[in-house]
Amino acid sequence: MKIDTIVLGDFQTNCYCVRPDERTNRCLVIDPGLDAAPLVQFLEEEGLGPEVIVLTHGHVDHVAGVEMLRERWPSVQVGIHRKDAAMLTDPARNLSMLAGTMTAARPAEFLLDGDGEVKLAGMDFYLLHTPGHTPGGICLYAPQEGLVFVGDTLFAGSVGRTDFEGGSFAQLMESIRAKLLTLPETTKVYPGHGPATTIRNEKRFNPFLNSGEV
Repeated sequence: MKIDTIVLGDFQTNCYCVRPDERTNRCLVIDPGLDAAPLVQFLEEEGLGPEVIVLTHGHVDHVAGVEMLRERWPSVQVGIHRKDAAMLTDPARNLSMLAGTMTAARPAEFLLDGDGEVKLAGMDFYLLHTPGHTPGGICLYAPQEGLVFVGDTLFAGSVGRTDFEGGSFAQLMESIRAKLLTLPETTKVYPGHGPATTIRNEKRFNPFLNSGEV
């Protein structure tokens, strides 16, 4: 699996361009950020075309770039968890005010739900519903690759904030405990912001996961 990370916008959101290998020019885009212009430039320079966009949750700094990609690649399919689906189309729900904008995209082409196997841009993932940061937060686990994309559920040395509408610290901790800390410790973790980490490192050094809360 070939993974390119493009850091986007004022919130420094990690957007991931994922494809089976370097020879493949169709890709999966995870979270096209607040300002997708650098992403579009990267895709065009590399001769890549997004087949699917998956949103790990509905906050503006992860979804605002959707329409720019749709304009450039009209056939791209957008997916989001059903519990965050309304955030894609509603500036109040997606916290646009925090970014000084009014982001409202068209509805997603498909909705994600529950836990289970899902095929995206020709690649196999296991969908993990991890509410807490938002009601419809998700992670994408690729067991054969030993990696997981976690959005704002978990960070290197921290966890997602839960003080926005729909957030729940207890729910977030339960999601991390039940869905992420049970993965193999060697699993590489790709978060929505900041550096990559591993499940082992977070078990050992993340203060939120070593405070008796999990």
